[in-house]
Amino acid sequence: MSAFDPTTVAHLGLGEGGTALARGFAEQSGWRTPGSNRTQIAVDIAAGIGARGQAMAERAAAMGVTLSRDYGKALAEAEFVTSTVTGDDALDAARSALKFLEPGTVFLDFNTITRKTARAIAALMDAKGVQYVDVAVFGSFHAVGYRTPLLIAGRDTDRVVPWMEGLGFKVKVLNDQAGDASAVKMLRSIMMKGIEALAVECLVAAREQGLLEEVLDCFGDVDAATFRGMLDTLVTTHIPHCKRRMEEVEKVNQNLVETGIEPLMSRATLANHRRTYEANVAGAGVVPPLDEALRILAEDVVKPQR
Repeated sequence: MSAFDPTTVAHLGLGEGGTALARGFAEQSGWRTPGSNRTQIAVDIAAGIGARGQAMAERAAAMGVTLSRDYGKALAEAEFVTSTVTGDDALDAARSALKFLEPGTVFLDFNTITRKTARAIAALMDAKGVQYVDVAVFGSFHAVGYRTPLLIAGRDTDRVVPWMEGLGFKVKVLNDQAGDASAVKMLRSIMMKGIEALAVECLVAAREQGLLEEVLDCFGDVDAATFRGMLDTLVTTHIPHCKRRMEEVEKVNQNLVETGIEPLMSRATLANHRRTYEANVAGAGVVPPLDEALRILAEDVVKPQR
């Protein structure tokens, strides 16, 4: 058994994520067994307000969770705190809770935030002796509840991870640098949300042209490769083949316009390929390994403002 064994858990936010976590502690994980004297509390500014707030209050009551609209002294009893508010509210929620949290409390931040924001919150927590754990959620609370895969980063995670795993949490420790787990999620979202937007543009156009099934079927070559392998191939061949691909994307944009669809994503793709072409990095047309391709792109094409 883990030496870490809290008797009071608090949740900041009791929406979908907070409810999944609270339900896990209340009904599924075995944490709150009869006679264990273990309690859950929750804070949500929407509690009891309107239909949503009333439904929240009913959920809390059904799970045996004490619900409040205000951050208060009850948080001082919490040894394990989860925050599932919103990314925009994460810093303010942490500040509001920190006034009441005791040193040694473990604070898990499940919100979608940037590395900079996570590190700012971690610094506040560290100053008071509260253990901040940066959490990136890779899955759906709605689909699998509190057992959704979690990537975490922060100091002393070995103190709490055995206890979480014993309750059924699916936890992978990244490192001891708070903010890195959130950064991984942000970087992944560049890809996944970009693909989502491209899929909207592509498949709407395919439907308009009466070719939806044909287009979906033509991605078989992608199915045959791993996603990671496909990314490697696209990036490494981007440098020597950017001119040809740029010319193809010009026609892609023309095709969308002729179909009556604004090429929102494809216009950006054209700008991306033109930027690489105009940087004159194609050289002798040799396909470089991934590390070298990314070095060339970073130093001579993308040029991050460090």
